[in-house]
Amino acid sequence: MTTPEALTTGPVAVDAWRAALEHAAGCPACRTPGAICSQGETLLRAHEEAARQARSEGNATSCGTADSPSP
Repeated sequence: MTTPEALTTGPVAVDAWRAALEHAAGCPACRTPGAICSQGETLLRAHEEAARQARSEGNATSCGTADSPSP
């Protein structure tokens, strides 16, 4: 299982990822293939933006993400 830290950088992005996962866990539309959930989409966009912002501010972690520098 992928951890939020492996997908994101920065604490705001991790919080946004957690919010998206918690929503999806309880949302029938998010769990239905092909269904559309506007709240779930909004939460995912918030996560993506927070991750982009963290990377642009230099808050990237070295957890093996594509944008992290190699050790």
